[in-house]
Amino acid sequence: MTILTMIAIVFFGIAVYNLSCAFVDVPTARTSKMMLLARKQQGIRREKLTDVYITKIAELFSPYMKIDRLKRNKLSSVLAIAGVSLSPELYTAKAWVTAGITGLCAVPMAFLMPLFVPVMIGLAVALWFSAYYAAFDFVKKRRKRIELEVPRFALTIGQNLENDRDVLKMLTSYRRVAGKEFGAELDQTVADMKTGNYENALIHFENRVSSPMLSDVIRGLIGVLRGDDQRMYFKMICFDMRQIEQHNLKKEAAKRPKKIQRYSMMMLFCIIIIYLVVLCTEVLSSMGAFFG
Repeated sequence: MTILTMIAIVFFGIAVYNLSCAFVDVPTARTSKMMLLARKQQGIRREKLTDVYITKIAELFSPYMKIDRLKRNKLSSVLAIAGVSLSPELYTAKAWVTAGITGLCAVPMAFLMPLFVPVMIGLAVALWFSAYYAAFDFVKKRRKRIELEVPRFALTIGQNLENDRDVLKMLTSYRRVAGKEFGAELDQTVADMKTGNYENALIHFENRVSSPMLSDVIRGLIGVLRGDDQRMYFKMICFDMRQIEQHNLKKEAAKRPKKIQRYSMMMLFCIIIIYLVVLCTEVLSSMGAFFG
């Protein structure tokens, strides 16, 4: 009876899925794959096929999402930096739909395996946090990678100021050795400087990255544009950044003994288990010989 019930639930789910796709006009699997292929060719980050369906469903709920103006502006900025071409309302609705679909799976579980209901609810909550804060985590990791390059950038500018004060030339020259994320930001900044005001382009650069270390460098570059002698200023911030780098390296080195200790404990437990298995095997064989 249980097997027949599960089969009936599976067929019922397939029927509900097909009816839902017909009502909400979800594209077919072939169409969705072609959409993903087109996005991949355009250089947009990789997406899964399920994202297409979830986004289509989320579009139905996005008009009902009300977001505070401050939070909306912050989320909009994060999505622009992360390269997510969704509105803040649609992005939030997508997170809720992702969690809601998982949460709805707890309904049939209540009849089949009630013990899995809390697991499904917990998974739905975890998926909401994962889906909503994915863009924030991406921007945070990207900012850290950019900050790793800022001290070298500041040192290069300080050295160039001894001979030249052309900010655009310095940025263009450093672009040849810049990393991927930092280079992309420099490309946009250089383009803004060539088509508009130099100072506004640097301010937009600072706002996009939102890094305190980069803000110090931008402040010095703006001073150069205004005709100030910033050679001593860049020597000071290079010294400060070197101190910050050394502090970060010490923190990273302090974490490694804990990781090594954890792995050492795992190896110790494995060795103990091996000895216990051998000991139990020998004891059982001896007991068999004794009673035999």
